[in-house]
Amino acid sequence: DSVTSAGNIIKSGKLDVEMYWADGKEAPASANWKDASTTKIFDYDNWEPGYTEVRHIKIANTGTLALKYQLNILPNGKVSELADVIDVYYLDPANAIADRADLDENDKIGTLTQVLAGMADTAAGELLAGDSITVTIALKMQESATNEYQGLSIGTDFTVQLLATQLTYEDDSFDDLYDEDATM
Repeated sequence: DSVTSAGNIIKSGKLDVEMYWADGKEAPASANWKDASTTKIFDYDNWEPGYTEVRHIKIANTGTLALKYQLNILPNGKVSELADVIDVYYLDPANAIADRADLDENDKIGTLTQVLAGMADTAAGELLAGDSITVTIALKMQESATNEYQGLSIGTDFTVQLLATQLTYEDDSFDDLYDEDATM
């Protein structure tokens, strides 16, 4: 007599996250998405008072494990005073912004200086495998900016970084806490 249990498997899960961006004037559902790992999200070099750039950011969990994520905006090099007069707006969920007048002061999270210094939070949350979230980020140069900002750059450039780590979600034989100490 014999009993055979064939086809048993052990396979690790996959943590995989992707980030895309689209023009923030478009409706998020029908936007033309670009891979953020291969293209610049913000790329304009002729800012003036009132100028506004609006971008949708889509964060997608393309792996098999639930994850927690953090979206950071980080400086690369020294930040100049130009960043003091650029306001940052954050909308969650994403919303098309047809006109700069559509930006709501309640959605302003600070100046670019504050965001680059880590003093203002952007996107953070949790995604199950196969899920995605879309947020909107707008950068607007204050209308009150004077001639002293002419010809300035915010510094060298900045990075929009997406960090992800395992989320305490999947169960093992005992509970869902086996990965509770996973770090970003």
